[in-house]
Amino acid sequence: MRGEPSSRLKWLALAVTGLTALLIYPRFALTHDASWYLMATSMWLDGAELYRDIVEINPPLSFYLTAPAVLVSRAIPVTPTEAYFGYCTGIAALSAAWIIRLLARSALAAAQRTMLFTAVLAVFFVLPIAEFGQREHLMLTLAMPYLLVLALGDLGPGSSRGERIAIGLMAALGLMLKPYFLLIPAGIVLARLARDRQWQRLFDWPNLAIGAALPGYFGLIVLVHPAYLAEIMPPARLVYAAYDGHPLALWLRPEVGAVLIATWIALRHRTSLDRVLTALLGGAAGALACYVIQNKGWDYHVLPLAALLLLVAAWIVPQRRAWRGNDRLLALLLGAVVLLTLGNQIARGPYRNPLADDLAAFVPGPGIGIAVLSADVAAGFPLVNRTSARWGSRYPAQWLVPGAHIRLQRGDCAGQVCRELADVLDRARGNMVDDLIRHRPERVFIDENPRKLFFGGEPFNYLAFLRRDARFAAAWSCYARIGRRHGYSVWARKCGS
Repeated sequence: MRGEPSSRLKWLALAVTGLTALLIYPRFALTHDASWYLMATSMWLDGAELYRDIVEINPPLSFYLTAPAVLVSRAIPVTPTEAYFGYCTGIAALSAAWIIRLLARSALAAAQRTMLFTAVLAVFFVLPIAEFGQREHLMLTLAMPYLLVLALGDLGPGSSRGERIAIGLMAALGLMLKPYFLLIPAGIVLARLARDRQWQRLFDWPNLAIGAALPGYFGLIVLVHPAYLAEIMPPARLVYAAYDGHPLALWLRPEVGAVLIATWIALRHRTSLDRVLTALLGGAAGALACYVIQNKGWDYHVLPLAALLLLVAAWIVPQRRAWRGNDRLLALLLGAVVLLTLGNQIARGPYRNPLADDLAAFVPGPGIGIAVLSADVAAGFPLVNRTSARWGSRYPAQWLVPGAHIRLQRGDCAGQVCRELADVLDRARGNMVDDLIRHRPERVFIDENPRKLFFGGEPFNYLAFLRRDARFAAAWSCYARIGRRHGYSVWARKCGS
């Protein structure tokens, strides 16, 4: 319990780690995705309509979970970015505190509890050093008590029905951020079923709570945000493949190497596999499937896989003597798993955005309206947050354009699909011109790189694209080019407001 020496040390470690994160992380830049959600959520709270005035591909839970940080920044004298760092740190700390209490009531040995909690602290506060506040990070902090209870099974804590429902509901908030995340607990459940055939486990209270939350969330989307299903999903299915990564980017990652090592350990010592390790490996398989299905190879997509691999290593270490074979070899292999997961993220260091750093020099002060014509979210964010500018677009980036342009240029369509892709481009063009006329941004940054991100090498010119709208010439006559950085031209508004 909390009064035991080992538990007191865990509370102390959590206090020190959480306070350190609270002091250090706000000194870094917030990731471009989290920065966008801060801006878009602020627009939403000010009256903008999701999926009409804010054209975002992800479902609405990301906005709901960001809203508390925005509201806090409006109530006390901190910036939205500082509030968001504090908010994410608070969620992680509360989740870790709950895990301390859950582990203290479990049937685990002291060394097992200590190693698992050490891994949890690393997952919450160190692993996401470059991705703090990303949806994958939020999911891990919200779902980790559930994932541990699910994996521990009979060795887990005795909990009341109310606590188990609460564990499931908190996990649902994280898992519903992306439907792919559900593959992680599914992997744990399937691994346990394959080993124990205890089908009644499917009906544990945390699982039932999640099962009830899923249709509730879908109902919220249908009733409150119908535009997401009607206006976002159809074009997204047509064009979002442009953001898929190269197979080499997907598979040539240190974390994938760690998966291979963990798999070899399990196969080499399969007679020593216990129920918990089997479950954790199942969760890792689900996290790998989640990463592969998204097919981007982006750094933050691999965080859940890295987290499960760290838990696998943490479970093996205290009982390594029960594993047959060379103890030194096992220690070396486990060290490699940790190095390839946690070490890789630490080597990347805090989030950096040189493009935003350089473009900020063209924003003369707070309140300046900014628009960015680019398919890259990192071109506009965290530039807008850092300069306290106004965002002059409904898009985080022009994500509708690359996929439609590529498919039409390459003839990767026929009949009705081609017409739908042309309609997507017409819609995007009209919205971009509407935003230019409505917001009259003082600065416009345009991607003029010959090989633009996500365009698959196909040439594309934003100004030529927009000139096909008859309204654009008059609106653009107010702008003059004033500079260029990293392949982006910079335009300033010369007309009056």
